[in-house]
Amino acid sequence: MSDIIGKASADGVTVEVGVGGRLRSVKLTPQAMRYGASYLARTVVDVATRATAKANQRYAQTLGRDARVSEALGLGYDPELASDDDFDRDWTRDDR
Repeated sequence: MSDIIGKASADGVTVEVGVGGRLRSVKLTPQAMRYGASYLARTVVDVATRATAKANQRYAQTLGRDARVSEALGLGYDPELASDDDFDRDWTRDDR
């Protein structure tokens, strides 16, 4: 489960999380820094939410048809947040 990641980007903010939303990285471009603290904070949270939905969706996919298990573990997701054009098939990583 720890090898599954979700990644999302918006407005110069890129967030990578593990299943359940464990933060792995946050990257900010100079563009992102121009928006101001309040907007930047909301953007980081929104992008992290999308990345978490992607990671949780991918975890549910590894379980096959029985997605009830991921729901029972509190790893549900909003399919609208999990889907977008930047889907990357290489969503597992071996950090060992």
